Amino acid sequence: MAWAWGVIAGSVGLNALIKSNQEKTRLRKSVPAPAEVTINTNDVLRTGIVLTVAGAVIAVVCSFFILILFIARRTAVRTFVAQSFILAFCATWLLATLIPFTYYFATRSAKVTASIGGIPLPDSIVKGAEEALGSTSVYRKIPYLRLVAILPWITVFFTILAAAVVFVAADRASGTAHETIVEEKPASATPPTADNAEA
Repeated sequence: MAWAWGVIAGSVGLNALIKSNQEKTRLRKSVPAPAEVTINTNDVLRTGIVLTVAGAVIAVVCSFFILILFIARRTAVRTFVAQSFILAFCATWLLATLIPFTYYFATRSAKVTASIGGIPLPDSIVKGAEEALGSTSVYRKIPYLRLVAILPWITVFFTILAAAVVFVAADRASGTAHETIVEEKPASATPPTADNAEA
C-alpha cells in the first residue's frame, strides 16, 4: 500500500505541476498586447515539487525493497531494520513538506499582477479578467491542487505503517534467529553416566 500511495502522491504532484504551467500559459496568451501578466505561485510550486519528489522516492524505495524480498530473501530479512528507518525517514520528509503545502493551499492565493507599459493595473481589473477567463487565483478552489493537498496524507499514513510493520518483522526475525542459535548450541557438560555414579 505504501508503494501504491507513493505512486499516487508522485502522480498527483506531477499532474498539478503540468496543469499549473498550462494554466499560466493560457492566461498569458489570453491577455492582449501590450498588457503583461505576472503570476507568482512560488509558495505552492516549491513545496509541490519537493512533495512530488518525496512521493516518487517512496514508490522507488518500496519497489526496491519488494524486489530484494523476492530475489534475495536472506538479505532482505537482514536489512529489515534499515528498511524501516528509511521508510520512516521518507514519511517524515513527505510530512514536513505536506504541512506547509496544505497551509498554503488553505490560506493563500496566487499573486497575479498585470501592467501596461510598466504601469500596474488595479486589482479589480485583474480580478474581473480572471472571472471572465473562468480562472481563479485562490488555491483551495483549484481541483488539481486539492488532490495534492489531500491524497499524500494517505501516503504518509501507509508509509509509517509499512515502517512499523517492517520493524516488527525485523524484531521477530532477530528473535527467531536467536532461538535457533540457542537450540543448536552444544551442551557445555555431559550428563553423568552409570559408571561415574558408581565411582
